Amino acid sequence: MHTDAGFVANNLKKICLASPRGFCGGVKRAVTIVDLVLKKHKAPIYVRHEIVHNKHVVNDFKNKGVIFIEDIDHVPDNSVIILSAHGSPPLIYEKAKQKNLIVYDATCPLVFKVHLEAKRYAKEGYFVIYIGHKNHPEGVGVLGELTRNYELIENLEQAKLLKLPQTQKVVVLTQTTLSFDDTKEIINHLQKQYPNLIKPPIFDICYATQNRQLAVKALVKKVDLILVVGSKNSSNSNRLKDVAIAAGKKAYLINDESEINKEWFNNIANIGVIAGASAPETAIQSVVKYLSQGRSIVEELEFIKENIQFPLPSNLA
Repeated sequence: MHTDAGFVANNLKKICLASPRGFCGGVKRAVTIVDLVLKKHKAPIYVRHEIVHNKHVVNDFKNKGVIFIEDIDHVPDNSVIILSAHGSPPLIYEKAKQKNLIVYDATCPLVFKVHLEAKRYAKEGYFVIYIGHKNHPEGVGVLGELTRNYELIENLEQAKLLKLPQTQKVVVLTQTTLSFDDTKEIINHLQKQYPNLIKPPIFDICYATQNRQLAVKALVKKVDLILVVGSKNSSNSNRLKDVAIAAGKKAYLINDESEINKEWFNNIANIGVIAGASAPETAIQSVVKYLSQGRSIVEELEFIKENIQFPLPSNLA
């Protein structure tokens, strides 16, 4: 789909590069873990699921000797395995122990917190309503903590179909890559249905998801079109595109500059560029460089400052 970059650049007045963008604290931690494990153990090492949902990050690690698998049964006994940032169900940890695997856990601390909450509320007899995307690895991991009394809700229509006795204790937990806006309607409905509902703690929403969506809402006021750098299987990257479109602007999700189409830029003077939480800065800068063609039309816009860092696992610290 690669287009004539010169054509695009010559017709642009400004490229607004939004911040925050790209790697969040959990992604930085996960990528660092893979780098450190490679240095410590050498290739090949195994990673269950994509370490983060980004094509460039995954391909870079493949070139360094990382083998990505979905089924832990495919990992040879006594090997080294890293569990992805999205979290894993308890069954995976049990299998790893049976196979005598050396395990490094790259689960984002925010996701791990939701795992702990799911277990605690289930133990206390609550029915757990989990708002998230079906088959997303984060939800699979959290719901893997539960054996009964839970329901996955993806949208308001599904929430309306849920019928629980008023005597039932109910708690709502959410996929961390959903923002307050993504879950607001569903939670408001559930709260009307179940007045004693326990809502998700405010810190369960990923700060990076919320911040990037707020940045998009500010960015749409300044540009004619928005490019979101991120992979198609990245939940938070897709939502950035959706937020821009909902605000009335054209928006496209691209892995890199090779997916840019000249037809998008007819009558477009100003472009906004932002990136999902798993997109590397190298991919973002390649897109900006390609669009600007060396012209000084790039303006950095910092909407929110981020400085959150998470500690490494104890076996790597």
